[in-house]
Parts: sequence; C-alpha cells; structure tokens
Amino acid sequence: MLRAIRPTRSKSFRGTVAGFALAIALTGGVALGSAAVTSDAAYAQENSRGFVEAYQPVAELVNGETPNYEAAKAALPALYETIENENDRQVAGNLTLIVGNNTSDKALQRRGLEMMLQSGLVAPEQLGQFNFYVGSLAYQAEDYAAARTALQAAKDAGYTDPETDLTMLIADTYTREDNARGALDYLLQSVSGAEAAGTTPNERWLLSALQTTYDFELTDEAVDVSEALLLHYPTQKNWVNSLQVINALNEFEPAARVDLYRLMGQTNALTQRPEFVRYIEDLDPRVMANEVQDILASGVTAGVFTTDDPYYVEVKGIADTRAPQDRSGIEGLVSDGQSGDSLDALSAGDVLYSLGDFARAENMYRMAMEKGADANLANTRIGIAQAEQGNYAAAVDTFGMVEGVRSPIARMWAAYASSMM
Repeated sequence: MLRAIRPTRSKSFRGTVAGFALAIALTGGVALGSAAVTSDAAYAQENSRGFVEAYQPVAELVNGETPNYEAAKAALPALYETIENENDRQVAGNLTLIVGNNTSDKALQRRGLEMMLQSGLVAPEQLGQFNFYVGSLAYQAEDYAAARTALQAAKDAGYTDPETDLTMLIADTYTREDNARGALDYLLQSVSGAEAAGTTPNERWLLSALQTTYDFELTDEAVDVSEALLLHYPTQKNWVNSLQVINALNEFEPAARVDLYRLMGQTNALTQRPEFVRYIEDLDPRVMANEVQDILASGVTAGVFTTDDPYYVEVKGIADTRAPQDRSGIEGLVSDGQSGDSLDALSAGDVLYSLGDFARAENMYRMAMEKGADANLANTRIGIAQAEQGNYAAAVDTFGMVEGVRSPIARMWAAYASSMM
C-alpha cells in the first residue's frame, strides 16, 4: 500500500487544505500479482526479449515466499537500462512501485508511478488517480513545480478526493515557492472557470485568495477578491472579512474612512472596539452628533461599550448636547448650503444624513458638487444616500463614477447595493 502522509501545516495553508492524509490503495494493473513474469513467451508480443530476461530474476525476488525487496531495489537501475519500449516501461514502473511500497521509499514510489504514466499505458479511468499520487509524493518532497503539474493533470482528468481540495492544494504549491501572485492568479482563474461553467465557486478559494491579498499587501487585488466573495457569499462574516482587509490595506483620510465605517455599520461588520472608537472620532460628536448617538447605541448592543464606560459616558454627553441643536437648526443649515459655497452645501448634506433624511442629503450633495466640491467625495455620499433610500440600481451607477483613493470604498458600497438588489 502506498501512503502519502499529512504534510506539516504552515502559515500559508491557514487551515484551508482539508485532510491531506491519504491512504492510497492502487488497483487494476499495479497489484503485486500483475508484476510476475513466468516465461519469455508471456511477454513475447509486448515486451522486448532483453527486458524480459533482465526482469525475471528481479520479479522472483519479490514473488518468493520470503521476498527480498532490498535486493530487488538494488537491481532496478540495471533493469532500467534494458527498457526498449513503452510496455517495458509500464512493467518496470509497476515493479518499481511495488518495491517502493514495500521499502517505504517515497522517491521510488513516485518514480514507479511516473514511469507508468510516461508509458501511456495507464487506463484512462486511472490517469487522474495516478497523477494525484504523483503530485502528493512530489508535494511531500517539496518539489512544488512537479507537484503542481501532476495535481493539475489529476484535476483535468476529473479526479476528486473527498479529503483534499485540489484547487487549494495547487494554489498552495505557489505559496510555498513564495509566489503569492501565482497562488492568487490560480485561485481567481479557478473562480472564473467555475463562473463560466455556471457553477458557484468554492467559498474557500475566495477566502484563501482574500487571505493572500492581506498577507502580501496586494491592495488592489483585495478589492477584486472581496467583490467576488461578496457576490457569491454575502454573509455577515464575509463582510467582516472583506471590509477589515480593505481597511487594513489602505490609509484612508478620516472623511473617506467614515464612509467605509458606514458600510461596516450597514453590514454588521463593526465588531471591534477600536473600529467603533475610530468611527466616532472621524465623525466628531460635536459635528455629527445624531450619527454618533446611533453608533454608541450599536456599540452597546455589540458589547464593545457599557453604559458606565468612561469613554461612552464622555462621548454621549457631547453628542446628547449637540444632537438637539442639529435637529432644531437643520433648516438654517440647509439655507446656508443653498446660498453658500460647496463646503456649506456639503456640511448641510452631512447633517441631513446624520438625521436620516437621506433624500434631502442626496440633493445637498448634488448641490455641493455643482458648487465645486470634490466629485469623488460627493458621488460617494450621493451613492450612499441612494442606497439608504433603497434606490440600489442608481447607487451602483453612482458608485461607478468614483475614482482615485475612494474607489475601493465605492466599489464595496456598490457590492452591497448589488447584493440588496
């Protein structure tokens, strides 16, 4: 029996390749009995005479009542010298595998399997299995390029294993060569292939790709992967995974980061106290008091604040004092926004947003852009206001206009709007 043991787990695996513990029982044409040669005539039509003459004494070493596998192992190099055709190669490979099995020599096991594959005489229904075993042995030998080739051949032949995800394992061969780009590209190609075939990509492929973008600080690619992950698996956990990675890989200015935190709040992806605190500080409770009140309430619900928490008490005191002033003075702010410059209009839009008056906020943001406000900022907030109103199709279009440093935020908001559609 050929056994490929579980490899040592590494950081690059991160638990995503499940159960790479293989108990391999080769059948059909590679069992011990099929290796025996009893007469020259038995192989006269298939194997060369010189090979049969060299093969018989080696076969007898493994067929006797007391097999001598070490002696057979020592005789194999001379046997290889007599190979003249592919039938010889097939039989020699079979014998090599048997000797390798019984001497626990993985290199010999691999060589035997490779020889049989090279002969072209392996049954079509066994090609995937044989290549999988070759890939497994090459992987254990840290010959990752060879492992990748064999595992891909197994995958192309339709081979599946209940305990091993071949796509993940092949991607890991790139990672173990310190080729993060290769791993990511392979995973994304697999995702695209599944989509083209009309099937849903495996969630683990996307999560592994996202982890790779984080580990190797592939900022742009993180957005691509997040979009694909959320398209197929828009779960709360995946919103957390994606938005935390986007936040970690980008240095957004407070005004932009606020809009990312708003999306995190919308998708229940705010899970850590530092996120709530930074969200509040970026907003400023003296300016966006009503929104800060909502965040404080969400923080208590999430368990990151208690009502006697000194930080909570201080911020709530500021917000509670300011919030009524914003509500009572909103019409004056709107008037200032209409008559003033772009900053006045933008400020009025922000306060309207804080109050949950998203339709009027959208109008003020449009006015701010007409007055010369940054189009990327204005369009981001117009899109958010549209999404808050449930106008998701319009929001997706608006987010598509956002460029530059705010683009990752807009694309994540667009993914949210698409998922709500």
